[in-house]
Amino acid sequence: MPTFIKLHSWKPYTLKSSMILEIITYILSFFSLIIAFVDNTFSIKMYNITAITCLLALILRGRQKNYNIKNLILPLSIIIIGLLDLIWYSIFKVDNSPFRATYHSYLNTAKIFIFGSFIVFLALTSQLKYKKESVLYILYSLSFIIAGYAMYINSIHEYDRISFGVGTATGAAYSTMLIGIVSGVAILYTKKNHPFLFLLNSCAALYILALTQTRATLLLFPVICAVTLIAYYNKSPKKYTSAIVLLIAILASVVIIFNKPIQNRYNEALNDLNSYTNANSVTSLGARLAMYEIGLDIFKKSPFSFRSAESRAESMNLLVAEHNRLRGALEFSNVHLHNEIIEAASLKGLMGIFSTIFLYFSLFYTAYKKRALGLLILTLGIVGIGLSDVIIWARSIPIIVISAIVLLLVINNRNNTINQE
Repeated sequence: MPTFIKLHSWKPYTLKSSMILEIITYILSFFSLIIAFVDNTFSIKMYNITAITCLLALILRGRQKNYNIKNLILPLSIIIIGLLDLIWYSIFKVDNSPFRATYHSYLNTAKIFIFGSFIVFLALTSQLKYKKESVLYILYSLSFIIAGYAMYINSIHEYDRISFGVGTATGAAYSTMLIGIVSGVAILYTKKNHPFLFLLNSCAALYILALTQTRATLLLFPVICAVTLIAYYNKSPKKYTSAIVLLIAILASVVIIFNKPIQNRYNEALNDLNSYTNANSVTSLGARLAMYEIGLDIFKKSPFSFRSAESRAESMNLLVAEHNRLRGALEFSNVHLHNEIIEAASLKGLMGIFSTIFLYFSLFYTAYKKRALGLLILTLGIVGIGLSDVIIWARSIPIIVISAIVLLLVINNRNNTINQE
């Protein structure tokens, strides 16, 4: 009995400590998001600190009433991907492999997603109550800070396509779009949620995307912006109409200002398609289409099996030997197949497909159950990017994905707190 009383007397202190650590976790998630954009080496260290802080917060918090299936589905889908990648890495990784970079990228993803499942679970089950808007304005400023940084880089360096610290122009574009979604959604949850403020954010993000010259995001991001405006302002006809008019005006301005690079990329896409129909896949778009065809063929031959990166590359070489028109895919045999589901299928079979689809489902499910518009919009971005590339891979973008999910859940928790009063 005395022991029980002693333990019980410590509970308020452990809960308070847990709340402090939880707040620190969210602050570190914010910095992880930013650092992953500019330095993919240091970002993993920051992310590890975030994960450790989160685990301490969960341990001190103890079990809560809201530890239920609704709040477990998304963390479960994230940890399944992490564990699957870790198992795949453990089975096939060998020293001095020519595919060392591929294995290392999947190991990084495994760590990020396993830790990330706990950080997301912390945010889903959070009972913090706060109403200050300062956090929202800090998140809203992200797109403008990055746009300013992009403008500075563009003024001192003559890059064809800007890449920041992510490593590639496409990676920078995907990161920008995901951060732009977080930034844009943040302003919608403030009292001054005028569509013009949202569209200013969209304009800043589109400026950066134009500098990366990444076709997928230049097409996808405006669609996501339009969906967001329609979903949020559908009960306010005046704001809804002005938002759509402003969006069209901004898109027209971006097209006019960046007409030359956008036109060049559009013409390249048409030329790539024309080349592919003439049995030439050694182009940007042609290589993607060749990878999709090869990846599906590899999966069909052995749908229930895991296979190594070496085995996949060997199969790719054999298929190209039979069908020379697919040779454009060979350039990426040591990277990935530029489609989330096909990439997972080619290495991890049906289990890979299931884990990816389960993640998508869990994101949509959680967005619906939590009435989280921000998470829904982010999910559309993640799924959209996954159709033409792989973002559940390497370091920077997986960190940005997890951090963005967490921050959008924090924003949604704040909004729910206000609505309940």
